[in-house]
Amino acid sequence: MRRILISILIVIFLLSCASAEIIIEKQPEAVYNLGDSITIPVIIKATSDISGTFKMNLFCEGRQENFYQNDVALLTGEEKRFEASVILTKERIEEIKGNCKIKGTFRDDYVLTKEFKISDLIEITLKEYKLEFKPGEFLIIKGDAIKENGEGVEGFINLEIIKENTSESLTQLSTINKGFFSMNVSLPKETKAGAYLVKLDAYEKDIQEQITNKGFTNYNILVTQVPTSLEIVFENAEVEPGTSLKVKIILHDQTGESIDTTGIITIKNNKNEILEQIEKPTDEFLEFPVAYNEPAAEWKVTAVSNKLTSEAIFSITEKEDVEILLINRTIKIINKGNVPYCNKSVLVKIGNESLNIDTFNTCLEVGKEKEYLLSAPEGEYEVKIISEEEEMISKNVVLTGKAVDVKEISKKGFRKYLVVWIFIIVILGFVAFLAFKKNYRKNFFAYISKKKDKDKDKDKEHTIPLGKDSLVETKNKAELSLSIKGNKQNASLVCLKIKNLRELETHKGNIRETLQKIVDFAEEKKSAIYQNQDNLFLILAPVKTKTFSNEKNTLELAQKTEKILKEHNRLFKQKIEFGISVNYGTLIAKQEKEILKFMSMGTLITTAKRIASISKGEILLGEKLRERLGSNVKVEKQIHGNTTVYLIKEIKNRDEHKNFLSNFVKRLEKDKKEKEDKEKSE
Repeated sequence: MRRILISILIVIFLLSCASAEIIIEKQPEAVYNLGDSITIPVIIKATSDISGTFKMNLFCEGRQENFYQNDVALLTGEEKRFEASVILTKERIEEIKGNCKIKGTFRDDYVLTKEFKISDLIEITLKEYKLEFKPGEFLIIKGDAIKENGEGVEGFINLEIIKENTSESLTQLSTINKGFFSMNVSLPKETKAGAYLVKLDAYEKDIQEQITNKGFTNYNILVTQVPTSLEIVFENAEVEPGTSLKVKIILHDQTGESIDTTGIITIKNNKNEILEQIEKPTDEFLEFPVAYNEPAAEWKVTAVSNKLTSEAIFSITEKEDVEILLINRTIKIINKGNVPYCNKSVLVKIGNESLNIDTFNTCLEVGKEKEYLLSAPEGEYEVKIISEEEEMISKNVVLTGKAVDVKEISKKGFRKYLVVWIFIIVILGFVAFLAFKKNYRKNFFAYISKKKDKDKDKDKEHTIPLGKDSLVETKNKAELSLSIKGNKQNASLVCLKIKNLRELETHKGNIRETLQKIVDFAEEKKSAIYQNQDNLFLILAPVKTKTFSNEKNTLELAQKTEKILKEHNRLFKQKIEFGISVNYGTLIAKQEKEILKFMSMGTLITTAKRIASISKGEILLGEKLRERLGSNVKVEKQIHGNTTVYLIKEIKNRDEHKNFLSNFVKRLEKDKKEKEDKEKSE
């Protein structure tokens, strides 16, 4: 009995160990995107008679989804092949994503695939796009949209352009085919200037119109201001003589916003003569004084900016005005208006007596004056003068005479003898001329020769060598001082570095002449000259130039320096290796006799040296000067180690506005002449 029991237990144990081997024929790919199909071929080989259900489940980061099962019955040694597939749709796997494995299970046996990833990511790569646009331009964007599994997207891309800090936006939808997209969007002409965010959203949809894979990218663009109209604004379109015209110009862009730039304002009188022509920043008033006696008329203002022109008229009004002066016993009445002073009277009170000066029936012309003598029995009187404009003078005056009276002082007496005096002056002048003529010929050439020698010696006296071994001399020497009390001010400077100065010592004559040309030109621009070893500094400080706007002259000085050196290298065998920097910063300066004493604040001098050493014969700007010049120059930014420099690519020519204005004025004058000729012929 015991043997039978043991035999039954052995049979049960063997039956329970009956199993099968599960073999995965092909492992999954590394990455799948939503919409892809995963197929896993599997072979089950029985090691004993067995039956059961074969299942395949998807495991992704803690979540499980069964996607396949099949009943199996196999005899020992038999095998069966299955191809289990799952389509990665939201309907099938819901929101399962991430790192996954597939588990195949048959009874107590199971097998796992290698890890793979399920993704919904689309990567967008831009191939053709611009960052700066004008209103009305086309924004063209081309690029690729690739799923993480490496396949091209077949879907859609949505473009949205959003104005910075607003809710304004422009949208457009396009398609993606085989992973490529191309969009062409026209920016409306009234698009506001400023920064915009461009958003690109790519996506695919499944058969149920649900979004599966998606991706996005953003970048910024700038819409520039385009000048569309030029406005002339008067503070007051009617100007009173003796005051100032205040006028400014405003350049409007595509949406009416003002553009910060410059323009040329021209003021013409009623005879079309140009009285003032000046370049002025937009939205900044120009004050033009109008003389107190300027006749009433209509004047014209013409403005030019960014090749737009505008004209406006303002009026000089009529003004009646007199100035009344009481000097001792004399009343002086001066017409300070711009029209004849007519039909007016002035009341004069001498003590208790009142008299009227009513000779204005004959009119006092503009700028003319009349004088009247007061008389009264000898004594001191309170004199009051009141005009119709209520101007009043009250003063105590000592008078003499027989009676209280006011009489006009006639100037005819002087005129009567004027001819006689002129005749006497002419005779005396002729006698002096004869006396001078005798000695003139004898001394003229000697005088000229002496004067030339004297001037030459004078110039030489004021020239100072820059240093013991310096090759140049200057009238405007600068010296660095470590301790100085002076004016703190912002200055511009040019630093010229002669990189092979030691090699050129045998050719001092040529070098000296070339460098002296640079120094002479710098002196014309009121530069102070400072030399430090092989660095020559040309400093434009307000204490010397008498202006705080030295940037333009500094740039011109750098260009002239470059031109002189390049001309030297063209003419002479021994070349000058040089670097030029232009910098801006703060210094403390004080003029002591012929020498400018200065102390550099911060790194003005050291930065200028460093930039000049970087330069290879071209002009490089420092960061501060680049900011000061603004839109007047186009530059290319370069970074050398820790130093940022700017290479000049283009200097905008402001004279083009003047040429444009000149042509505009000539055209107006031509039209006016043709009109006058036509009227004459009619």
